[in-house]
Amino acid sequence: MDIVIDANILFAIIIRRGITERILFSDELHLYAPEYLILEFKEHKEYLLTLTNRSEDEFLRLIEVLERRIELIPTSEFKQHVQAAEALVSDKDDAVYLAVCLAKRMPLWSNDNHFTKQDKVRVFTTQKLIKYLALDETES
Repeated sequence: MDIVIDANILFAIIIRRGITERILFSDELHLYAPEYLILEFKEHKEYLLTLTNRSEDEFLRLIEVLERRIELIPTSEFKQHVQAAEALVSDKDDAVYLAVCLAKRMPLWSNDNHFTKQDKVRVFTTQKLIKYLALDETES
């Protein structure tokens, strides 16, 4: 399945290992995100390192893996959908993820509740993806 991934999902993966990380690397998912997403992670590196037990080298390697795993969508490919996306969510900073979904006609992977208050884009929470992918949560 092609799906847009929200930054908060990636923050969760960087902070701790577990089922979310397993979903990220599922062969059944093709992940997409706005192009600036990885830049955002690099800019918040110091803060993220305080939240995790990962070393700086491990953090940087994980970012490299994420860059290979997630197809980054240039702003030019979704900017015409940003205004419509902003009308759908209360957090305007998150509208860009919906804009990518609208432009590419894909669902969104996010645990943010405000995304579920709109009906233009299908939203998968981590729990819904666990069921969709038929993963066993007890396996790590």
